[in-house]
Amino acid sequence: MPTEASKSVERLYWDLVRAMSPEEKYRKTLRLNAGVRAVVETQIRERQPGIDDRALKFAVARRRYWSEPKVLQMLDEMERMEKEAANE
Repeated sequence: MPTEASKSVERLYWDLVRAMSPEEKYRKTLRLNAGVRAVVETQIRERQPGIDDRALKFAVARRRYWSEPKVLQMLDEMERMEKEAANE
């Protein structure tokens, strides 16, 4: 159960967010996204040390959209088409 102190901190946080310009919110969102992506890439590289950059991009996308079956199907198809094109 949230305490008064945690409610106060949350209120302060949201007040600061609301005070940001749209540009500042956008920049912070991009930095946060880049940080999360770097963590995910590191986790994938630890599990698959020899993964190439292209496969890594697909792996990151799959991790991001793990709960979206249609997106996962699209990624599978895109990866299959790229492999076929590379073999031609």
